[in-house]
Amino acid sequence: MDDIWADGEIREPFRRDFHALANRTNGEVELDGESTIFCAFEPTSQRSAMRVGVYFANGRQTLRFDTVREEIELAMVNRYEISRPAVTISSERGSRRFELNAASGEWNVSKKSI
Repeated sequence: MDDIWADGEIREPFRRDFHALANRTNGEVELDGESTIFCAFEPTSQRSAMRVGVYFANGRQTLRFDTVREEIELAMVNRYEISRPAVTISSERGSRRFELNAASGEWNVSKKSI
């Protein structure tokens, strides 16, 4: 897994990979700033509408994920992996982990004590 952040700003490799994920899965990057990036996905026959992104505010590196039925925020996320339609975002030691298949809309959140 690779780092998302450098001194409170989104690293260019994450930004590039996130844009590529959006392009591959018919998503649209709707917000892209130094410390914030969000992508919206319109509904398809395989997935419902959803929005996912990361932002830095109040000293916290946060993941936000929204669907019609769910709203999730995980704080202190700083590592990622993107492969084809999937993105995984986690804390440095892996105690919090968010996994999303952007093509199908399937997602999972896990937390474990370390």
